[in-house]
Amino acid sequence: MAPVVYYQDKDTTLYLGDCIEGMGQLPEGLYDLIFTSPPYCIGKEYEAGLSYGEYLKLLADFYREGFRIIKNGGYCLVVFANIYSGGFKYGRYLPMEYLHHLLAEHAGWTHYTTRIWQKDFASLADPYSISSTLPKLEWEMIAVFRKGTGKEKIREQEYHPRGIWSTAGYKQEVSTLKRHPSAFPEKLVAIALSVYTDPGDTVVDPFAGSATTLAVAKLMGRKSIGFEIEERDCQAEIITACPSRE
Repeated sequence: MAPVVYYQDKDTTLYLGDCIEGMGQLPEGLYDLIFTSPPYCIGKEYEAGLSYGEYLKLLADFYREGFRIIKNGGYCLVVFANIYSGGFKYGRYLPMEYLHHLLAEHAGWTHYTTRIWQKDFASLADPYSISSTLPKLEWEMIAVFRKGTGKEKIREQEYHPRGIWSTAGYKQEVSTLKRHPSAFPEKLVAIALSVYTDPGDTVVDPFAGSATTLAVAKLMGRKSIGFEIEERDCQAEIITACPSRE
């Protein structure tokens, strides 16, 4: 599906359509940060019909196009989870970090570091987890990739030094799992943007979902571009509800 503008204001553009095709139409080396969470290929409704081979191609294309559009010295932060293949009841643990590492490095990125996102244990819900002998996956990974070299800028001291970014106990404000089955907290986006961007920078979210990244970017005085292939998941109202920071 060729991308079309779904929502736009002076700082924010949300496209409805395929992110790979959409990123291919963006100029080269212009943007500061990618912050996103690609599909996990674990059988969720929005992943229906996605074979594992197609999933690998999607990730490879994403890393390739992302590398092209980010400026030298810019970053790509990818949120993903290690998974239990077969679910909590009959699971086989599959570590996914090396897959992302290989695909990203092949596209030209340098795997800079990986942080841990600690989620709120009390809010995790899974039909198998109560009776399972396996632990809940109350954490996810945030792989940090960098394009090129150069001195890193340290913008703040609360989260930059931390290897674990926790949103435990944080209450969702503008996007919840009712809006999208894989929405992440605004707090996580705010941490990432405070560490890796300055006001006026442009953030790209190729798998925008309910547009949480775009909404938080607007609140924090950043520009943003997002792509979402499912119209039912596009939540332009959460962007319009956010005042721009002049």
